[in-house]
Amino acid sequence: MKYFSTVFAALCLPFLAAAQDVVTGTINHDGLSRSYRLYIPPANASGEGLPLVFNFHGYGSNAFQQELYSGMNEVADTAGFFVCYPNGVASAWNVGWDFGSTADDVGLTAALIDELSENYNIDPRRVYACGMSNGGFMSYRLACELNSRIAAIASVTGSMVPGYLGSCSPGRAVPVLEIHGTADAVVPYEGQANLCVNIDTVVHFWATNNSCDPVPVAQDLPDTAPLDGSTATRVDYNNCEGDRQVSLFRIKGGGHTWPGAAFSIGVTNQDIDASVEIWRFFNRFVLEEATAAGEAADAGPIVRFFPNPTNGLLHIETRGASARLAACNAYGQLVYRTQLAGDKTLDISGWEPGIYFLTAETNEGIMGFRIVKQ
Repeated sequence: MKYFSTVFAALCLPFLAAAQDVVTGTINHDGLSRSYRLYIPPANASGEGLPLVFNFHGYGSNAFQQELYSGMNEVADTAGFFVCYPNGVASAWNVGWDFGSTADDVGLTAALIDELSENYNIDPRRVYACGMSNGGFMSYRLACELNSRIAAIASVTGSMVPGYLGSCSPGRAVPVLEIHGTADAVVPYEGQANLCVNIDTVVHFWATNNSCDPVPVAQDLPDTAPLDGSTATRVDYNNCEGDRQVSLFRIKGGGHTWPGAAFSIGVTNQDIDASVEIWRFFNRFVLEEATAAGEAADAGPIVRFFPNPTNGLLHIETRGASARLAACNAYGQLVYRTQLAGDKTLDISGWEPGIYFLTAETNEGIMGFRIVKQ
């Protein structure tokens, strides 16, 4: 306990960050330092945890490019959810190809859920995954292997690897959304040996897994952008187990592109906005069995801060524990220190907007947190 100030300084001083809606971070996993970008939505005054969406980039791309290209931050800003854009090793995700990455990306995603949940007020029942191309493949892998923590997935121009499809055993009904162009020359809609499964086959696989009605409902969507060179048809497999659903946006004439994107890298459908449709789909589904990291295993006192981000009041839960709390700004300067004997509401409305690093020292050790003051 007497070394609190020294330890606190050691924790705070390394952090130099500016006030912004997107923060960058790194996490060590499986012997590798992995980086990511995190979009932080406006403060949630209710104190309830917010959803988290993983958005995986395509092969040869990166987190920053995917953030700009998908435009998902704008949706998250109004809908109120976090978006994490991880970086793949060698700009790729390990999805079962005989090329690209061999990193443990499923384990990385699980570790990121733990890491982000420790620092932000995230609802563990509402964690989702989507991605572009190779990132879409990655989302399908998570639907197969990490669906105990991922509530639903979406793929844009992605598919599943032929050799991997037969080994996928989800064990539960997983909501799945696919968005794919019929003129995609990179991940062909019809499939390609050793690269990708036919899209209709993938969708049917998940409809069967989810015990949906075998006959889907198809609807041609209005051609609101006749000059974009494409049209959209929505296909829904309904009445699935547990009210889950499997849906497909088939973009006739669409290329290897993200519908609704402001950047044109090929035939890009503008009748729908992929990021909007993905969130509309995700927002319907909640993981029934989920607990925050460590919550089930550790019944002892846990310090928790919410809402995060906040623009005024910061609620502190200690579960009855005594804790010594200290906060420093992004430049390592101590701005607050107190002794807590229980729960407390801290008014930080007078603090400058930015990122603050808080440490809470209890009998169980020292915990570090990152708080965003808007």
